[in-house]
Amino acid sequence: MRTRVERAVAAVFVMLAAGAAAAPTEVYRYEAAIDVQRTAPFIELPLPASAYAHAEQSGLADLRVVDARDRRVPFALIDPAPAPTVEASHAAALYRMPVHSGRAASAALDLTIDGERIDLRRLAPATAADAPADAWLIDLGERRTDQPAPQRVRLAWSGPPTFNAGYTLAGSDDLQHWHAGGSGQLIALQAAGTVLTQPDVVLPADAGRYLILRWLDPAAAPQLSGATAVALRADSNDAARTTELDLTGTADPASGALDVDLGAVLPVTSIDLRQGSTTAVTPVRLQSRQRADEPWHELASAVYYRIDRPEGTSISPPLRVQASLRYLRVLPDARAGTLDPATTRLQVRAALARVVFAAQGEPPYRLQAGSADAPAGALPIVSLVPVLADERGRFGAARLTAWRERPEAAEHAASAARMAALRTWGLWAVLLAGVAVLAWMVWRLAKSNAALARRP
Repeated sequence: MRTRVERAVAAVFVMLAAGAAAAPTEVYRYEAAIDVQRTAPFIELPLPASAYAHAEQSGLADLRVVDARDRRVPFALIDPAPAPTVEASHAAALYRMPVHSGRAASAALDLTIDGERIDLRRLAPATAADAPADAWLIDLGERRTDQPAPQRVRLAWSGPPTFNAGYTLAGSDDLQHWHAGGSGQLIALQAAGTVLTQPDVVLPADAGRYLILRWLDPAAAPQLSGATAVALRADSNDAARTTELDLTGTADPASGALDVDLGAVLPVTSIDLRQGSTTAVTPVRLQSRQRADEPWHELASAVYYRIDRPEGTSISPPLRVQASLRYLRVLPDARAGTLDPATTRLQVRAALARVVFAAQGEPPYRLQAGSADAPAGALPIVSLVPVLADERGRFGAARLTAWRERPEAAEHAASAARMAALRTWGLWAVLLAGVAVLAWMVWRLAKSNAALARRP
C-alpha cells in the first residue's frame, strides 16, 4: 500500500515537471509588419506609442526584429536625434580704450550711473590715427529674462591680414567691480590663398554685461571694428524629435480633476492644455504615476490660458517636463472653476525611441513584442553601428503598420491556461495523497500499538 501511494505521488510530480518543461518560452504575443520606405544598410524605424503599449517589459526589453523566415535581425534602440543648436546673436557695443601718456583709458568714455541704470558713451570716435589701443571695452547689452546668456563674442577687425594676438579678459555687471574672465588667442593666417581665422572670445559663465579685452602685445594685435554677442541654445521646436498625442480625460467628481491615460509609460517632454475656443485662464497642478495602483506624485504647476483680443489671440506655451509616466491628473485651482471633459484636450509630446536594424536576412521584416520572460533583445548601438554620428545621415527609413496577435501566442495562452488548471488539480492530488499517506501511517501505528498491548 505504501509503495503504491508513494508511486502515485511521484507520478504527479513528474507530470507537473514535464508540463512545466514543455511550456514554450519567449513567445511574443504581438507583431507588426515593417514597411521599408527607403533602403540602406541600416534602417531607422520610429516607434509609435502603440509599441510601448504592446511591450510587456519596461524599457522595451521584449522587442525583437525578425525577417520573413522568423530569423532574428540585429537591432538597437536609440533616442531621437539631439535637438539642433540654434545660434542667437546681436550686436555688442565696442569701445576703444587708448592709453595716452599714462592717462587712464576711461578718459575717452563718458560713464553715467543713475541707480540701476548705466549709460556709457564714447566721447570721441576711434580713428586709425589714435595711439594703438591696448584694451577694448565691450557692452553685451541688457538681457531679457527669457534670453540665454551669451557664450562667446565674435570679433571683426580691419587688419593686419595675419596675426596671432593673445588677450586677457575681465568682466563686470556695473563697471565698478571687476573679476578675471580668463584668457585666449585671436588668430588670422593665410596660406595658398586660404584664410584661417579664430575670431571668437569664449566667455565664462559669470562674464557679466561688460567686458574688458586687454591685449598681451598691443603692437601685434588687430584693429577691431565690431563685436557680436553669440548665444547657443537647443532649438525649442521639438516637433521633428517628438510624437504628439491628442488626448481626452475623464472627470473625477471627488477631486474635480481630469484623469488621462496615455496607454503606456512614455518619456514625456511637454504637456499642453486646450480648452475650447473662448478666453480661459486655468491655474492647474499636474500629478503623474506609472501604474494604476501607485499613489499620485506631484509633477508640476502651470497656468494655461487662451486670451482673445481684437488684435489676436494669445495662447500659453506648452509646459516643458522630463518625466516617464502613463497616468496624468490635472487638478484645477478651485478658485478658477472646473474643467469640462467635453471641451478640454491634452496635447502631450513624447520623445519615443527608434529602432535601428541591419538590413540582413529576407524581407519583409516584422517587429514583435509582448513577452514577459524574453531576455533583452536589443544590442548596444555601438555594437550595431560603430560610428553613429557618421552613419545616421545615411539611415534608411521605415514605418510600422498595424499590430496583430500572433496565432502561436493564442495557442500558447490556451496551453498555459490548461497547464495552470492541471497544476492546480495536480497540487490538490498531491495534497490529498499526502493526507492519505499520513492517515495510513497513523492507522498502521495505532494498529501496531494495539497488537503490542494485547501481548501477555
